Amino acid sequence: MLHDPHALGSIVSLETGLGFKVFSRTDSDGHQIISLTPEGYNPAHTFGIDVEIGWRRLELSFVPGKFAGPLLQAMSEADASGRAVFRAVLRECEIQSAKISLRLNGMEQHFDEEAIWDATWRRLSFRLSKGNLELGTEDGIPDFEIVQNWATRFAAAIVSLLPLEEHKTEELEGYPEGAVQKVEVNRYERDRRNRAAALAIHGSACLACGMDFGRTYGPQAEGYIEVHHVVPVSQLGSDYVIDPKDDLVPLCPNCHAVAHRRNPPFTVDEIKGLLRRGTGDSSDVSEVG
Repeated sequence: MLHDPHALGSIVSLETGLGFKVFSRTDSDGHQIISLTPEGYNPAHTFGIDVEIGWRRLELSFVPGKFAGPLLQAMSEADASGRAVFRAVLRECEIQSAKISLRLNGMEQHFDEEAIWDATWRRLSFRLSKGNLELGTEDGIPDFEIVQNWATRFAAAIVSLLPLEEHKTEELEGYPEGAVQKVEVNRYERDRRNRAAALAIHGSACLACGMDFGRTYGPQAEGYIEVHHVVPVSQLGSDYVIDPKDDLVPLCPNCHAVAHRRNPPFTVDEIKGLLRRGTGDSSDVSEVG
């Protein structure tokens, strides 16, 4: 069964905050490949994401443009927050048994190694493979939801390294005249980057009550959720590097409002306890103050 590439592009765009255009093709083995490319940029100077959908298997690849050298250099200069997001998302992917391949300047590297940030990135091969999925079966999670979840995780990892503001470049030796293009991702705010990573790690359902807007209201509400700072932003130092796994959680508007009914905010477990009390379920109710 072929998947709707435009639906996938819309969801990845929504959850990462970066617009993607898409097209779909089928390879010689009959596998569908959905390609996503940032909207509004010359493909030769930016990147693409290929999502190959096999039987019970997904292969996701980062595809740099022909003249994407300046972009790769900018990614290698990502700030501490971007690097933290990149690592957090990929660690979660490994926890879920995905295989990650990162070849930097022709050398195999691990994404967690600090040494990868010491080099100027000239060539980058970045792939994620996930097997033993329920794709093509009638039971379990719908195929499209599986594809969507892994595509947004992979995209969030890539986008975390994109420059947050206009990146001023200079002509670099060895590149054709005119090949250097400003990497303008100034629309991509810091909080959007962390939000994308949090959703890639935790999903878009409320961690307290389980509310999933897409399943409740349909495709038009897919991906909608609020992201709650476990520790209020006002209490974080200016140099604090947010860990999207531990510091951010998705909450529906109701649970988010309840969280802030107290200072410090109620934890997710405490909100679950409040919900159990409200429904008359007294089993394992957390103490809340």
